[in-house]
Amino acid sequence: MKKIILIFFLFFNLYASVEIESLSDSNLEVLKSLDINPSFIKDRETNILFNTYLKRRKKYFLNLLENGYSYIPLIKKEINKANIPSTLVFVAMAESYFSTSAKSNKKAVGLWQFMSSTAKRFGLKINEYVDERRDPIKSTIAAIKYLSYLRKKRGKWYLAIMSYNCGEARVIEAIARAKLDKYCESHKCKNNPKIKKLRKDIKIYQHTKNFSKLYYAYKEIGRLYPLNLSIEDLLRVQKHLRRQYLPKETRRYIRKIVAMSFLLNSDKFIQYQNHYLLNRGSISNIVKVNVPAGTSLNYIAKILSIDYDFLRKNNAHLKYGFTPPNEDSYIYIPYEKLALFRMTFNNKKISKKIVYRVKKGDTLRKIAYKFGIKYKIIKDFNHLRTSFLRINQKLVIPISNKRLFYRVKKGDSLAKIALKFGTSYKVIKRVNNLKNSLLRVNQRLIIPINHI
Repeated sequence: MKKIILIFFLFFNLYASVEIESLSDSNLEVLKSLDINPSFIKDRETNILFNTYLKRRKKYFLNLLENGYSYIPLIKKEINKANIPSTLVFVAMAESYFSTSAKSNKKAVGLWQFMSSTAKRFGLKINEYVDERRDPIKSTIAAIKYLSYLRKKRGKWYLAIMSYNCGEARVIEAIARAKLDKYCESHKCKNNPKIKKLRKDIKIYQHTKNFSKLYYAYKEIGRLYPLNLSIEDLLRVQKHLRRQYLPKETRRYIRKIVAMSFLLNSDKFIQYQNHYLLNRGSISNIVKVNVPAGTSLNYIAKILSIDYDFLRKNNAHLKYGFTPPNEDSYIYIPYEKLALFRMTFNNKKISKKIVYRVKKGDTLRKIAYKFGIKYKIIKDFNHLRTSFLRINQKLVIPISNKRLFYRVKKGDSLAKIALKFGTSYKVIKRVNNLKNSLLRVNQRLIIPINHI
């Protein structure tokens, strides 16, 4: 019976690795690009994932590529410009399945699943009107910056990818623990006071999240025990431990990215009808165009004769169906519609819109009076069935096309400008989405003619 079991496992391991080993030259290049040692080509779990994608989940994998049809060329173009491994395109696939609207239960958002704090740290804008975590190009540039930063810190691409998934601190902890364990496998550590102190510091971090304790231990371990770790060392699972070096999700995450890369080198996958989806060039089927403040996607869809929902999907960075009302912006349109856009787009037909948050005591009539428009326009524009409003409810307010532009001069204030045009400083403040009354010389303000 034992012989039968042994034969079964030998056969299973051979079966799991034969697909990949037959393409070892191409796949060794993949591993090299990620700073992974060649022996990882025989990793059993990666082989199983590879065979799963190739056989049982082929359609699922192709559907993911189909989902990213618009974005893959954009991502590849930015990756090529940054001169980093092309394999990193699969980070976006693993994170969001190439969906700009993806949102995790931890509130990570967009194609690259950025948390708000990290997104802002790497230059993405998040405000009342836009969330650039959902912008395919800007979020890709930010992700490349973040991954490059992590690689510079940790020295290897696979460590950068792991850090991207589970956080820098968890990978630092994993490296520190794995080095200590590896050292103690060949040395007597049971009564070593230094080892005990370092393990204690790591445990303090685990319970208190005191990063300074962890980082001190990490640096000391690197200085005292300068051992080289492999990816296998970090992915190792110790049955008696409740907290492994890395979370289960991260161990699968890095293997998934490697397996997906191997799949693109497979002759069997290349035979499939849709393999071209990832092997397309860097020419995208969507293009970025500049538009003025408050441009409506409905208007763009109408002049280009395209589906509004399609346009909305490709401009998921916009929180509403229009661009920010307080600054010129951009949108993405189908590449084949670019010439038509240039011929038909008319700045003068753009109706400015702002978002107003309902306050205590507000009614539709009061809000309409503030902005000099009919309350029925607000009601219809926001598809309100009744006039009932909730505090903090957001209303989109269309502002008249008829407006003047005023350049702020030295000595100007909102009150002085309002007096000059016979309007209220509050109206100017709302229409221009100003958070306070501070003005800059040469700042451009919109003065609605309704109020003059």
